[in-house]
Amino acid sequence: MSALATKAAPFSQRLSERQARLGTRACLGLDPRPEAHPLTDPARLGAASAWDPRVVSAVGRYLSTVLEATADLVSACKPQAAFFEALGPGGLALLAELTSLARDLGVPVIMDAKRGDIGTTAEAYARAYLEDGPFAADALTVNPYLGFDTVQPFVDAAIRTGRCVLVLVRTSNPGSGDVQALELAAGGTVASRVADRLTAIAEGLEADEDGYTAVGAVAGAPRDLPWLRSALPRSPLLVPGYGAQGAAGVDVAPAFDGAGFGAVVSASRTLTNGRGFEEATTFEEVAAMARAAAAAMRDDIEAALVLRTASSPA
Repeated sequence: MSALATKAAPFSQRLSERQARLGTRACLGLDPRPEAHPLTDPARLGAASAWDPRVVSAVGRYLSTVLEATADLVSACKPQAAFFEALGPGGLALLAELTSLARDLGVPVIMDAKRGDIGTTAEAYARAYLEDGPFAADALTVNPYLGFDTVQPFVDAAIRTGRCVLVLVRTSNPGSGDVQALELAAGGTVASRVADRLTAIAEGLEADEDGYTAVGAVAGAPRDLPWLRSALPRSPLLVPGYGAQGAAGVDVAPAFDGAGFGAVVSASRTLTNGRGFEEATTFEEVAAMARAAAAAMRDDIEAALVLRTASSPA
């Protein structure tokens, strides 16, 4: 199994260089959903559960097919750890295999695990995902709601190894406003306070040539992207919500800086199990559909960025 170098160039730099070279800001979400397609459906495979080795094998072939078919159309991939955990021990082995495949293909890995805990537990999570090992990723999503002391071990590991932490600031789920949009007595919201703390941390870190650091953010809710981009000038942004969750290229364009960098837009169902995918009867057909979906997403975002540039004041 291949592994990331102990100290790589900063993730933000590697991401922008890949985006410039391939002309894509799309990120391939990898969420194992066995029941979502006949080729992986446990019932069709004669399996009693998703833990069945036949199901895990079929899911592995399905997702590796999608990853290989879209590798030159995406700037990163984003495995969602929970979906792999739901497949049992075989799912965790599959997660390691797919992250290894992504590295072999040169596709940066954003591990969507939303980890966050106290003290040595946070340090253990950081070792698992931000240092060399079977689950080694280029970036990791982190939950700050236990306090910013719990974020620091992840930041330390990311700086040490050239990776990135993507801290939840504004998420794309309908209920995110229950907490994140709460107004504070001192002004602003919970989300804006988190953004302020991240900016303060980032100001003390070394930046790449575009001004981005190892402290990034998860920035969903498209209506909030303009202020999030402004509030987090030194943070690369992971933008969920595209496609199945309703956002289009014009909605996510404000996440990018004036040069069209500083963010990556993720879609899972749209690129792996979108409309029409269920009609595919072979993995070759799945590959063709995934490639078409990834190209469409790439073109939609790129067109939106061109339109934004053209309409901006000189």
